[in-house]
Amino acid sequence: MFKKRRDYSYYSSYNSGHKSRLRVGRVVIAAIVAVALIVGLLVFLNLSRIKLLVKGYSFSQTSKILSLPKDEEEEILSHPKMDHIVNWIKESPKVTLYDEYERYFGINKKMKYADVVEYVDDLFIGQVPKLKSMGYNEKLIWSLIDEGASQNDFQYLIDHKYTAKDITPYRKVKGYQLQNIESYINAYNIYKDYNYAVCITNYPFIISSNGEPKEKYTITNPSNLLTLVKKGFYLSEDYEPDLVDPEIPVAPDCQNSKMTKETSDALTKMYKAAQKEGLELVVNSAYRSYQTQVDTMADFVRRYNTKYANEYVAQPGASEHQTGLGIDLTSQSVVEGKKITFGDTDEYKWVVKNCAKFGFIIRFEDGTDGITGIAHEPWHLRYVGEDVAKEIVEKKWTFEEYCLYNNIMPKVKKQ
Repeated sequence: MFKKRRDYSYYSSYNSGHKSRLRVGRVVIAAIVAVALIVGLLVFLNLSRIKLLVKGYSFSQTSKILSLPKDEEEEILSHPKMDHIVNWIKESPKVTLYDEYERYFGINKKMKYADVVEYVDDLFIGQVPKLKSMGYNEKLIWSLIDEGASQNDFQYLIDHKYTAKDITPYRKVKGYQLQNIESYINAYNIYKDYNYAVCITNYPFIISSNGEPKEKYTITNPSNLLTLVKKGFYLSEDYEPDLVDPEIPVAPDCQNSKMTKETSDALTKMYKAAQKEGLELVVNSAYRSYQTQVDTMADFVRRYNTKYANEYVAQPGASEHQTGLGIDLTSQSVVEGKKITFGDTDEYKWVVKNCAKFGFIIRFEDGTDGITGIAHEPWHLRYVGEDVAKEIVEKKWTFEEYCLYNNIMPKVKKQ
């Protein structure tokens, strides 16, 4: 008789629970994979929209973009966000130029979208390829646009075959104008200086022998120490600088001895230096208002004639006396009647040799009237500062020439 085998198996709650958890885990993993596949599929199908949304486009803008052919959609994706993309889609089928539209509109925000499209199409389709063949790259072309270059300017360059290399040195000069390049080149061939070439072309009247100004300009920075004031460059009727009384002797018949403080301080130093050598400088005239210059001109015309007045008297608004930086000197010997004119005195000889040390120049030297437009006035000094005065004397320039060679042009507006 066989004995019944003892069953050593037993129920384990651990094993049962473990299998259950494995089944649940597999289900969860399967679900996650399924969700991931679905999400991945949705992302794949909407990848372009997602990319556009990430760039910052709105949902409606992305819808407009996604309505375009695939290659055009990719073209838009290759550029930074364009805030006015819907307008460019509406105005033009030339998707490759949308970025140029956006950039140009950023420079000219008051333009109509249709005008922006017309300008950019004409420039980048009709002119840019020719410009690139002449050495102009995108960066330079956009720099010229930023500087205000018009289509006429670009066409001028194309018609005259001026390469990027040709215009480079003139672009470095403040105030250059593209359509003056030919004249700049001609002037450079004479003067061998880019500053001079640009400035004399823009304002030929700076050299008075070039003739009367074709344009008249009102100076908008009259208080600047180095503002060039002369026929063509005019101070406004109401301009009056901050003025002080001088600290040196003034001639009895001087109508107005006031001047700017910096002029007065420099003049005081010069006076004391001359005094140590037994010389006595005296202020004969200083600031004159616009109206005073009107009266002075009328007086000279009445006493002499118009031609004489134009040679010896600056036009109203074109007088350095109105700046408070121009002064007329004399000497005690002239005041006392021992000498007839300042130009005959030892004081004058001393001033010629020493005035630059104190920041002054003899403004209207003998033989320079073809440049300055004013006949020799040995008594008339202009304060320009010590460094500038030293350079002018060393190079034997007039103030006009200093301004031309250094591109020191007044800020102006056309009258």
